[in-house]
Amino acid sequence: MEEENDIKQISFTVDSGLIDRLGIELVGKAETAVSELVKNAYDADANQVTVEFYNTDSIGGTLIISDDGLGMTEAQLANGFMRISSTDKIHHPISERSGRIKAGKKGIGRFATQRLGEQLTIITQTLQSEKAIKVTIDWNKYLIDTDISSVFFPIEKIEKTKDEGTTLIISNLREKWATSSIEKIFSYVNVLFQPTYLSERSATNNIAVQDGSFLYTFKKDGVIIKNDIENFYDNALVVIEGYVGDDHKGIVSIDSQQLRTDVHEIIDVEYDDKNSGETITSFPALTNVRFKVYYFIYDKIKYRSISSNTYNNIKNLSDTISGIRLYRNGFRVLPYGEPTDDWVHINQRWSGDSGSTNIPFSTKHLFGFVELLDDDINNAIFQETSSREGLIENEAFKQLVNFVHSSLIIVKKRLTHLIKSNKNPRKKNDTDITISSEFRNKTNREAIDSYKNDINTAIDNNTTFNEKEKQQKKAEVADRVNQLKDLLKENEMLRVLASLGLNIGEFAHEVRTLQNYIYNNIYSLEPNISDDSAKGYLDNIINIFDELFSYTNYFGVAVSLNRDREKRPVDINKIVRQFVNTMQDGIQIEIEQLNYNVLTKPMHLSEWSSILSNLYSNSKKAIKRKGCQGKILIQIGIENNNTYMLFNDNGDGIKEKDKDYVFDAFFTTSRPVSYDSPSSEHLIGSGLGLKIIKDIVVENKGTINIVEPSDGYSTCFKITIPKNN
Repeated sequence: MEEENDIKQISFTVDSGLIDRLGIELVGKAETAVSELVKNAYDADANQVTVEFYNTDSIGGTLIISDDGLGMTEAQLANGFMRISSTDKIHHPISERSGRIKAGKKGIGRFATQRLGEQLTIITQTLQSEKAIKVTIDWNKYLIDTDISSVFFPIEKIEKTKDEGTTLIISNLREKWATSSIEKIFSYVNVLFQPTYLSERSATNNIAVQDGSFLYTFKKDGVIIKNDIENFYDNALVVIEGYVGDDHKGIVSIDSQQLRTDVHEIIDVEYDDKNSGETITSFPALTNVRFKVYYFIYDKIKYRSISSNTYNNIKNLSDTISGIRLYRNGFRVLPYGEPTDDWVHINQRWSGDSGSTNIPFSTKHLFGFVELLDDDINNAIFQETSSREGLIENEAFKQLVNFVHSSLIIVKKRLTHLIKSNKNPRKKNDTDITISSEFRNKTNREAIDSYKNDINTAIDNNTTFNEKEKQQKKAEVADRVNQLKDLLKENEMLRVLASLGLNIGEFAHEVRTLQNYIYNNIYSLEPNISDDSAKGYLDNIINIFDELFSYTNYFGVAVSLNRDREKRPVDINKIVRQFVNTMQDGIQIEIEQLNYNVLTKPMHLSEWSSILSNLYSNSKKAIKRKGCQGKILIQIGIENNNTYMLFNDNGDGIKEKDKDYVFDAFFTTSRPVSYDSPSSEHLIGSGLGLKIIKDIVVENKGTINIVEPSDGYSTCFKITIPKNN
C-alpha cells in the first residue's frame, strides 16, 4: 500500500494534433507559407532557389522548392528542422557563409510545409557529406489523442544529385495554384526583401538583396513565371527620407530633381500629442530608424522627359505595389504596405491646409519602405507576432507610426507650397552663359585647333619673348593640345562604351521579356518527342538558354546598378562569387577566400562589375591566344588596412616591354583579323579595359599592379582598396 506522503513526478505531454493546429494558425496564408520557405533558403546561404509547381490547376498537385545552400547534416535535421521551437536561430542568428542576419527564430518553416500539403519529402546534403539524406513526413499521421513523440519517420541515405543544398517536395497540395495565383505570390516574394540599403549598418550586415546575390525563380509546369516590375524610382517627383538618430530626434528631408527648383530641404520632425496637448520633439523608444519614400503625382505634365510607357507603367503599378512597406532586419513584415493597408494613417484629407492647391497625397502616390535593425536580435524592441502578420504594438511601434506619419504631414504641406510656386515658368537669368555661334558649329577638335592658333598668334605678337622663347612656348602649347586630343579621344570612346552600356541594358530587358515565351515553346515540344537523341538535343538547347539567361540577368543587374549612385561597402567575396556563378563558358575559375568579411571602403557596386568584367575579358583573350584549357584563380584577403584581390590566369602572359603601357588608354595586345576569320580569333580590344579599371581603383584611393602569379599561372593583377572602417 502506498504511503500518503509519496511524491510522484509528472510532466507536460504534447498531443500530435497540435501540428495541424499550428500549421493552420501560425501560417494563415499560403503566400506566407511559401515566403517562409524562401526565407529558409536565404538563411541557409543559398545563392539560388527554385520554386516549381506541378499539376496545381486542381487540389493535390506538387510543389518543389530547391536551393543551393549549405544543406543539413543528420544531426542538424534532427535537432533543427525536426525540433519544434528549435533555438538554433537564437544561438546562431548570423548565417555561416555570407554573414546574413537570419530571417526568423520561430521555426515556422516546418509548419509552412504542413500548411501547404499533406506530405513532405526532404532531400538534403552538405558539401562534406558523401551521400544525401532523405526523409518523408506524412502529416496525416499526427492524429489527435496521439503523443507527438510516438510518430516516427525513416531516414534514408541516397546518392547526391548536387554538391550541397536542400530540396523540399510538398505533395498533395491542399489548394489549387493557377498561374495567376503563382504570379501573385511571385510579386509577394519580390517585395519580401528590403530593396536597397538605407544605412551603412544595413550594407555592412548584408541586409537587403539588391545586388543579385540571392536569385529566385518561380515555375509552373516547367514554364518560368515572368517578372514585369522594373526599377522606376528614378522617375519619382520627390524623394522623401526620414531618420531618427542616437539622440532620438527625428529629421525628414525632401529632394527633387524633377521640380524646377531642384529642392533639397532638411526639416526637424515634431508633432502635437492628442492626449496631453504637448509638442513632442523626440522619440525616446527609437534609435537608428530610417525610411525612404518615392512620391508620384499621376499628372505627366509634372515630370521632365519621362516616356509615356514609363508613365503608364508607374500609374498601373500604383494599384499593386504602392504604399509604405516595413522591413525588419531586411525582411518584409506584413501587412504593412499592402494595397488596403494604411498603417501610417495618411489616406485622408487635411482640412487645415491653406492655399488653392491641395496635392494628392495617399498610399497610392507613395512607394517606400521603412528600415528597422535590431542591435540585439534576441532582445529586440520590435517584435513580430507569432503568425508573422504584423508587429506587437508596443511603445516603440506607436512612436514609429507617429514619426513616419508626422514626417509625411510635414512633407505634404511643404510640397503643396513648392508645387504651387512652380506653376510659374522659370525666367531666364540674365547671367546665363551663352555659347558663341563661332564655336557652336565647330567640332571639338576644330575648336581645340582654333584655340591653339589663337594662342600661337598671341605668342607671336608678344614682344617680351625672344624667338627661342616663342618656339619653346609654342612647343608647350602643342604638347598640351596633344594631351587634350588624347583625352578627347578617350572620352569619345567612353561615350561609345556608355552608349553600349545603355544598349546592353535594353538588350537584357528585351531578352528577359522573351524568356518566358522561349521556355514555354521548348517545354511544349517535350511531350511530343520520344527519340532519346532528340531529347538529348532538347536538353542541350535548354542548357544553352539557361546559360544565356544567366549571362543576361547578370549584366542586366550590373547595368541597373548604375542607376544607384550611393556608395556602400562592397563585400568582395560575395560579388566575386556572384560573378563566377554567371561565367559558364569552359574556363575553370577557382576562388581562394583568405579572409571573411572583406569589405572595401564605400564604392559603387557597378564599379566592381566593371572591374571583374574587364579582367575576365582580358584573361579570356589571353587564354584563347595561347590555345590552352583556361584556368583563373581569384584570391581575396585583407592586409594591413587594405582589402586586396589577386586575379591570376594561365593565358599567354604580358611581355616585359608591354608592362609599363598596359594601363594606358588604347594600348592593346589584341591583333586585328579579317572579317572572315573564325569567331575564336575575333579578340580585338578597345585598349580601355585596364585603363578603366585603373581609373576606378585610383579614384577609390587604391592601387593596381602586375605582380608575380601563383604557380601554374602566367599573369596576375593585384588590386588593393582601403577596407571599410
